[in-house]
Amino acid sequence: MASIDFFLDQLNDPQREAVLENSRPLLMLAGAGSGKTRVITTKIAYAIEALKVPPYKILAVTFTNKAASEMKERVESMLADNPYVKECNIRTFHSFGAWLLRRFGSEIGLGPNFTIYDDADSLALLASIYPSHKKRDLEPIMKRISYAKDRMLSPGEAMKSFHADLLFKQMYERYEEKLRAVGNLDFADLIGRCIELLEEAPHVQEWVHSRFEMIMVDEYQDSNTAQFLLLKLLVGPDTFVGVVGDDDQSIYRFRGAEVKNILTFASSFPKTKTIKLEQNYRSTTQILDVANSIISKNTDRHDKNLWSAKKGGQKPKLFYVHDEEDEARRIVTILREDRNYNGSAVLYRTNAQSVPFETVFKRYGIPYKVVGALQFYEREEVKDALALLYLLTNPKDEVSFRRIINKPARGIGPGGVDKIVGFARETGGDLLQAATLAVRNRALSPKAAQGAELVVRFIDEGRRLIIEGNLVDGVTFLVRESGLYEYYQEQDYLNTTVKVGNLEALVNALSAYESSFDGLIAFLEQLTLDRTTLGTDDPRDKEGVTLITMHNTKGLEFDRVFVTGLEEGLFPGRLNEGDEDIQEERRIFYVAVTRARDELYLLSSRVRKIWGRTTFQHPSRFIEDIDPALIRIEGSPSPGGYNSFSKREPSDWGSSGSNMIRHGFGRNARQFEMKVKHEPKGEGPLFAVGQRVYSDAYGEGEVIALRGEGDREVIDVAFATGKKATYLSRFADLDRIGGE
Repeated sequence: MASIDFFLDQLNDPQREAVLENSRPLLMLAGAGSGKTRVITTKIAYAIEALKVPPYKILAVTFTNKAASEMKERVESMLADNPYVKECNIRTFHSFGAWLLRRFGSEIGLGPNFTIYDDADSLALLASIYPSHKKRDLEPIMKRISYAKDRMLSPGEAMKSFHADLLFKQMYERYEEKLRAVGNLDFADLIGRCIELLEEAPHVQEWVHSRFEMIMVDEYQDSNTAQFLLLKLLVGPDTFVGVVGDDDQSIYRFRGAEVKNILTFASSFPKTKTIKLEQNYRSTTQILDVANSIISKNTDRHDKNLWSAKKGGQKPKLFYVHDEEDEARRIVTILREDRNYNGSAVLYRTNAQSVPFETVFKRYGIPYKVVGALQFYEREEVKDALALLYLLTNPKDEVSFRRIINKPARGIGPGGVDKIVGFARETGGDLLQAATLAVRNRALSPKAAQGAELVVRFIDEGRRLIIEGNLVDGVTFLVRESGLYEYYQEQDYLNTTVKVGNLEALVNALSAYESSFDGLIAFLEQLTLDRTTLGTDDPRDKEGVTLITMHNTKGLEFDRVFVTGLEEGLFPGRLNEGDEDIQEERRIFYVAVTRARDELYLLSSRVRKIWGRTTFQHPSRFIEDIDPALIRIEGSPSPGGYNSFSKREPSDWGSSGSNMIRHGFGRNARQFEMKVKHEPKGEGPLFAVGQRVYSDAYGEGEVIALRGEGDREVIDVAFATGKKATYLSRFADLDRIGGE
């Protein structure tokens, strides 16, 4: 093993200073590509080797299992001769929450075998409370509940904050009541219930303070209100706390991230030492000059300026092209020059923008992959198998019970399921015991009773096998005896799919865990905390040009990057937004630009087809952020040929822009307002036939049908992608385009 001095010698001066600072709170501002992971891992290794901090007294927290695993592997590699290094607690925030709650949850009435609900499970639970509502209508409500919990808002506080109505408050309250009744947690609870635990059980907080001498948080700019409050509770009077992040890369406000956490860290933790890591090891100087020029226009930020020793390379280029097809063809021309397809990425603001690139790339034979396809854990067959395991570990899990009790069909209809759930009141919530009780009381039809007995029998047998130390055999037994294997085998035959292969992949993944009931709990916990650990579509694992949204590029880098759709209404997503929204959009642009190692291309279309009509576009205001001397410009931003960015307000563009441009289209989700319902104007309908709208999921669309009135008004929307969808108007997560 190399000495700690060897690793310190690999660092530049600010990095080394950050590693050696251990006497007061530390804020490490790590710019894009500045080697922050090396600094964090070296700091942990230094604490163990030089400061003699026992590994089990170190807690390092990040936001994904992948990042936590990589950090853990690096530290263990650096200290390979230290037999105790594996005792370091390097986890995600949510994994830490689950760990602490399984250990001390009984202090707040929580059992150790709780199930952790992902977004789909949470939605299913809400749907079980409101069976007359369609899931698509409940989805925006569930998003708002999760958002409220991330901000530690009670139902009443959330109603006021979101300008919502009593129905939202009631839904939030009933969801929480049901969640606590079944003894399970959603993702937000892994933080919120930890806060509750530490506040209500002072001896647990004292234990945490004595347990951890050093707490480090990575990607701190992505933390939300609840995570900030948890960190405050975890840090004791003698705890060293250090956070690493970059306010300029805070782009997850729609998920609840609060950039103010990193901007105000020094005031939250007095005597903080701030160290800036500004040397970039990824991009050329020319690319960084553009990035610095862009982000310097934001006012709410820590001042910093990225620089690189990587000289040479070409000056970034800005292309003004005719339309979206011309945009794609221009990219094809560049790609064909050296055919570096794997090292190239096309970035866009929303998924809906990928269509012209896919069409043109297919036409010209350019290999590509679209990042953001269906993840492994989202597949129906995998969710079904997991529901068996969740129910086995927690018989009170109603969401999983409803998913698998009659799948494949066993003659247990919705009425029969409700009867079983009703009996659960007499069994302390245990649904398997309730099923047995329902059968004994002849509450079910003969066929339903037979099906219920079968489910109880094979789950009991599967549990017995697992408890006896046969984890893989037990889960294989469940998949087969439940009928899922045969059910999906038939689907594979009919549809040429590979669903059985996915079931096998899930079973295979268990072999890496301890062959015991505890091993199953650990597997389910990790899987729920970060489902991307299975079946992840990493663009670097496939051949071809990467087509990807700007948000999804976080943490990635490419030899060549094309940033497309630089037009008002597309990027930024809406006109006349508040300053916070524009600053967030500008940070997204900055993240996109800093993904490029050697070549950067920016593209803006003069016109686009919207609903079959040619619409004049105006260049994104972010283009004006760039010093023209830093880029090569080809083409002009309007059919008339002017070459400078117009400073006129959109309302002054005149008749050259369509109504869609003057009023804006696209969407930059204003999650800080988050209105639960659309407020009607007068007594008329909330939407009108012909109204143009925008959906995060499907892009631009038009209302084509309207039925019902008041709270029961329903609309049908046809989207430009060909997708059609139906919404309950008052809960439709849609933005009107123009004519508001």
